Amino acid sequence: METDLLTPKERYSGVVFIGVRKNEVVEFIKVYAENEELARDILERFLYEKGIHPADFIVVDKGYENVEGKEIISTRTESELSAFLGRLGLRLLSNGILYLQGKKEIYQITSLSKELLREIKARGELKEEPIRLELKSLNLPPRFIERLKALELMEDTLVINHAELPLSEVLERAIKGTVKIPEVLKVGPLKLRLFDNELHEVLKRGRELLIKPPVVIWDSYVDSLEDFEAGEIGDGTYRAPLFLKAHKGFLILREPPEELLEKLLRIKEKGSAKIKGFKVPVEFTLIVESKNEKYNLPVKIRLPYLSGEEFKELLEERVKLEVPDEAVVKIPEEKRTFRTVSTLSKLLKRLKEKKPNARPEELLNKALVLFLGEENEDH
Repeated sequence: METDLLTPKERYSGVVFIGVRKNEVVEFIKVYAENEELARDILERFLYEKGIHPADFIVVDKGYENVEGKEIISTRTESELSAFLGRLGLRLLSNGILYLQGKKEIYQITSLSKELLREIKARGELKEEPIRLELKSLNLPPRFIERLKALELMEDTLVINHAELPLSEVLERAIKGTVKIPEVLKVGPLKLRLFDNELHEVLKRGRELLIKPPVVIWDSYVDSLEDFEAGEIGDGTYRAPLFLKAHKGFLILREPPEELLEKLLRIKEKGSAKIKGFKVPVEFTLIVESKNEKYNLPVKIRLPYLSGEEFKELLEERVKLEVPDEAVVKIPEEKRTFRTVSTLSKLLKRLKEKKPNARPEELLNKALVLFLGEENEDH
């Protein structure tokens, strides 16, 4: 019979693993022993010696485990258990090393505190909600909202963006619902790190992660084609390609090479990608953002330049000033865009910092002059 259960030492008939909080409170107990009777006895005596009331713990698993080929059971051999407890904020400890002495199976009892069981159940209740776009609440001209409604179909779409609408920002504000992803996607022996804290907003953690539907952006001018490959990051784990990180969300490509677009469309058509020799399921919506129509996609949305009235209203909303009609007339049609509204707003803010006592109207005129150049100083 195992004695002195609280002292770590070499053991031959049973061992106790515990998961403890930082304050040393025990929340998890797992007993390995030669048979069921001994395992129960060790569990009861351990609870008694630790001063834990048995009614505060619930047995959640019990039975024989195959240990054929193993020589010992220790905290080092229980790496998966240690990782699981670590995600719950617990540290794995034991009262020694159990030498198996050629045993092929061993009995185990796993017992959790009622508090930890409630926590695990709460974390485990990760339910996906349908993905939808709520466009009506956005501060956009009505005709733009009407055109963007085509995105609600979640079909691959070409957006001809003459208006220079910040499409990714708009989608991030409009997209609703939730998506479940694992931190690391396992396909056979292949391990792909799917979670990216720069791209995914975690809403809840459990065995998987519940995230906001991702809006992932790739810009051909600044990003690399390597983003679509699986790069090794160590310990036999690979970085997931960008299209996997966009799982059930949007992957926005800005002026992509046509070869890349064709590759992604074929991956979507097959419903899977071959990565390191393994088929990995895919599910995402492609959006190509461009100013020309050379790309062939099922849906096209044209976002034209802002009208004078639309531009005036948006600029007044941003700068909180009345914008004269004659100022708007001076701005060429190809410059009446959402980007110009943002640029003028930033210029005005900088000018206010430099000249805090100047009249707002004077600063607005100066911002317009700086933006349009010397040829338009007359206004």
